[in-house]
Amino acid sequence: MRREPLFLTCVLALVSGCATLIHGPYQEVSVESNPPGATATIVPTLSERGTNYLDPTKQYTVTTPATVRLRRDNTYRVDVQKSGYKLTSTKVVSSYDWLNAPVVCGPCELIGDLPTYDLKGKPLPVRFVESVFYEYPRGFMAACGKGLRLFSPEALLGNSFKLREQKAGFFSDWHGFGTPRVAPTLEPSS
Repeated sequence: MRREPLFLTCVLALVSGCATLIHGPYQEVSVESNPPGATATIVPTLSERGTNYLDPTKQYTVTTPATVRLRRDNTYRVDVQKSGYKLTSTKVVSSYDWLNAPVVCGPCELIGDLPTYDLKGKPLPVRFVESVFYEYPRGFMAACGKGLRLFSPEALLGNSFKLREQKAGFFSDWHGFGTPRVAPTLEPSS
């Protein structure tokens, strides 16, 4: 009995994650506003896989509250407007799904996704130590993870990503299963 096919199958299963089986290339995003009944225009601006992979529909227009299915590997600009109120703009950003992603690059992307700290008012030695032992290694690991995406079939298909609101924190939808919520508060125009 030849063991090479079995070995290659095991290696392929280890290298690829389970994002394709758990969730496909689309994710539902809830768009709400305060007050409701506003018009939300959702436009793709960037794709993690390159400009050729921008969402083919190019633009969505919905009345809030609504739920929209968006591509996981695209970043979107959401413009919310209502007569008598100012235009409000926010983003739904795509980030690597380090939990359901391939084992090879998932840990690197997790380290690269860790939050940054604002040390502008701190003394120079503290800023130096923070950059040498935290910022630069974190950036190096993120770059390694992005490089390893080339060997991940799920990253190439766009399944290894998740959407979240730009202002959301590190632990917001960390598992990639939830429905991100965009809910801007509209300001009255004067």
